[in-house]
Amino acid sequence: MHLRLLLFFLFLPSIIFAQSDTIPAPTREDELNALQADELPQFPGGPAKLSQWINTNLKIPFISLRNDTSVVVNVHFTVQTTGKLTDITIMEPGFRNLDKAVIDMFVTMPNWRPGYLNERPVNIRFSLPINLHLGNTLCKPYDVPTPEVNMPQFNGGGKALAYFIRKNLKYPKEARNAGISGTVTVEFTVLSNGFVAHAYTSGDAIGYGLEEEAIRIVEKMPRWKPAYLDGKPVTAKHKLLIRFDLPK
Repeated sequence: MHLRLLLFFLFLPSIIFAQSDTIPAPTREDELNALQADELPQFPGGPAKLSQWINTNLKIPFISLRNDTSVVVNVHFTVQTTGKLTDITIMEPGFRNLDKAVIDMFVTMPNWRPGYLNERPVNIRFSLPINLHLGNTLCKPYDVPTPEVNMPQFNGGGKALAYFIRKNLKYPKEARNAGISGTVTVEFTVLSNGFVAHAYTSGDAIGYGLEEEAIRIVEKMPRWKPAYLDGKPVTAKHKLLIRFDLPK
């Protein structure tokens, strides 16, 4: 379950001169000069693009909370002279799975524009606090985007399904002789390729062969139109009620 993400962008640069391939190890004077870097590192497109990128790519894990909670994840990392981010750490760790999700996101982040000092790129240590609002997951539903889901469907729709059942149903002789009728609930899986699998009955059993006949009908079905999630076919469970009325 994804929780609502509210990102407030704020740069608090912690700039420390670091040794690069072309620059000798810094002296104390070098370190002080580095605090006055001519240009700070920057995400491609600037702060607004960084905020947008984080909103899109940060996958917040499920965290069980009784109250709405705001947390700040302080990410420290080094922007190399190549723009690559290294040494990504979380200062003052909080929720372990959330911290891991943030680090995983930073690992995939595109290269930044490096910082410059005296017209030369330098490695700069950077700090980025990310404000996250985590919703109450135990006492109320939260504002979670609902993915577009299309449920499985028998080819031709409900009328075609009813016709298929009526044409193929063989009323069990045992049930007919005993005057037994009723409705059997069959649950099954519609695979992403449309095939039906794992059919079983649920609810109170009627007996007299009705459950066995209901499962036989479902297993005999041709391919369905599978469920779709965000435009892609997926495997989904489905439920079907099969009514047995005594033949006249």
